Parts: sequence; C-alpha cells; structure tokens
Amino acid sequence: MRYLLFFALGLTSMATATPPRVAVGYLADHSDAPVEGVPWKDLTHVCHAYLQLDGLGMPIASETVPSAELAETAHGRGVKILLTVGAGQTTLGLETITKDPLATTTFARALARRIAEVGYDGVDLAWESPRNKQTREGFTAMLAALRQELDTVSKGRAEPLLLTAQVSPSPFFMKWIDGPKVAPLVDWLNVAAYDMCGPYDRTAAHHAPLFPSPKDPERSWRSVSGAMTRWHEDAGVPKDKLVMGLPMFGRIYPVEAPYQPLDAERRNQHGAYTYTRINELVSSGAPAEWDDPSKAPWLRPTGEPTQVIAYDDRNSIHLKAAWAHDEGYRGYYFWALGQDRMPDGSNWLVRAATKAWPAEQPAPEDPAPTPAVKRPAPSP
Repeated sequence: MRYLLFFALGLTSMATATPPRVAVGYLADHSDAPVEGVPWKDLTHVCHAYLQLDGLGMPIASETVPSAELAETAHGRGVKILLTVGAGQTTLGLETITKDPLATTTFARALARRIAEVGYDGVDLAWESPRNKQTREGFTAMLAALRQELDTVSKGRAEPLLLTAQVSPSPFFMKWIDGPKVAPLVDWLNVAAYDMCGPYDRTAAHHAPLFPSPKDPERSWRSVSGAMTRWHEDAGVPKDKLVMGLPMFGRIYPVEAPYQPLDAERRNQHGAYTYTRINELVSSGAPAEWDDPSKAPWLRPTGEPTQVIAYDDRNSIHLKAAWAHDEGYRGYYFWALGQDRMPDGSNWLVRAATKAWPAEQPAPEDPAPTPAVKRPAPSP
C-alpha cells in the first residue's frame, strides 16, 4: 500500500553501557535499487530518503516516501526504518519554517505523527549546511521541536522514536552547528565523510580518504579521520553519537594523474560512478593502484577522455570500519544502498564493513589492505 504525505504547517535515556554499533543504509527513492536487494542482515537501520519540502516549507507529495510496505518489510527483517527529510529545496524550506517558532512546532508535530502512523521508527534530518547565525539557531530549534514531538508520540510505545541528522565533514559548515546543544537532542549524527573533493576544488584528491595524503594541498581538513575527530574534539559531540559515512561511489576527475590541478574550465567533465560500475572497469582491465598514505585506491580507466577515479573498494571500506570501531565511534552508514550490488546479488562493500566490525563483536578482524591493488579481492 502506498501513501501520500500531506500535512499543513501552521533526552535520549541515560545509559551506562556503550550503545550497540549501528549499521545504517540510505535507501534513496530516486535510485533503481530494488527493495528485494537490500542487504537487511548487514543493517540495523535504514534511512528512507527523501521527504522533500518546497522553498516555502511545504511537503512535496510522494507516492513512495514514506511507505508502510517498506516499514513492514524492514521490521520483518529486524531493521528499524527512519524517514529522511532533505534534498531539493528542502534546506530553503527548513530555513523558512524555522524563522517562526509556531511553524517549527507545527511542522515537527505533524511529521512525528505521520511517521508513527505509517510505522516508521524515527526521523533523519538532512539539513547539512547551516551557514550563519540564523540557520545555526534554526537547526537547533528544529531538532529540539522534533525531539519533543517524537517523545510525545513515543509515550506508550515499547521503544522511543529515533532522531538523527546528517552533518557535513566541512569545518566551515561544522562551525554553524551548536554541538553541545544538538548532541543531547539526537540519538546520533551521520557524518557525511565523503564528497570532500569535486568540480569546484583545486586539486584532484580523494573525496573520502581515511587519512590525509602528504600530496594533497588541503590535507589539513580533507580526510575521514580528520572530519570525525573535528566533530568530537572541536564540535563537542560524544563519539558514541557520531556515525561515519561510507560512500559506495567514486568521483571522476578530468586529469591524467592523481593530485594534479583541476581546471575550472573542465568542470562539466567531472562525474561519478557507482562502485558496481567501477568494479566492471577494474574487471575489464582498467589499472587500479593503492594510495597507502590515504588508505584508498585510484582507478585510471584506459582510453579517452583521460580521467582518474577516486573511490572506495573493499580494502578501504574494511579499514574505515575497523578504524571507527577502534576509535570508539557509534557505527557507520552507507550512501547509498544498491551502489555496490554485484551481478550475483551480493553487496561487496556492505559485507566488507560487516566483516571488519560485526554486530555485537568486541573487536574487528585485523584489516589486511593490499599495498598495490590491481583488482578487488576475492568475493567474500
């Protein structure tokens, strides 16, 4: 059964034990990933993306988001499901709503009631780019209103409804989020630790390296480890409320070799491939190489046009998951489900993370990256 979403605008509990690891997958309604292909056994939560707002803050009707059928399927597999609010003009809509306290409360109340009606387990807010004092305050106000309304709806339920939010790895955007105020409101923050390099950057660097490369002029901020550390040490968010993002896609740069300068005149030649597509290129003989300082691979497809691809493979995903475990973070999430699906139906990157950090496992397996990666390791 499909649902149309229409509605008008007008602390987490204390615990002494370490919260269990979360493995979250984003299921995008615009993707071609079939629900039947979701690797449920490797996930604890799914974020169903997106509920979008228009610039005035009004929800855009959708026949697929939220979905009572999807919620029922997730629960049947022992997985919780959250509704992700974001994309399109949603950021503008959220800025509009949060200018008015009454509109903020009304929106939060309607959303909390709606997700409870459809059977979802919480809300995930994808407002990644607060950029000034007004949006900093609005971000906190929206989370506070959602927390209150979700708690109200949760009364009488076996488990409280969840509240999470996506945040940027950028130091600029991080400074416009009030970590000490936000942290008590959410169950965790999903740090989008990818897309740290793209068409508007100056150097063709990894977009999601675990560690900074000495060859990267912007290595002071561009790394997964750096982003996670900043959110903990600089923003003041506890490690057990930080979840590391894992991309299942690669960034294409129109250069001849890694770390070359990017030409602003060639921005339209940038692109992205899913890991599934990248693996096809590797299997067909495209040379891949391991960038050991960054713990990430490069791919140099043959032929024209000349390009290099920065991506994650099973080695780098394994290392990231193991690192997050050893550092005491809450878990990891995947953007986006279906992008690592192989012809036989397996999900290589999802499985690599699970092997590195199994559920309820006190320690991950010892990672064993290959110094020079010619092609992916044997199928798990």
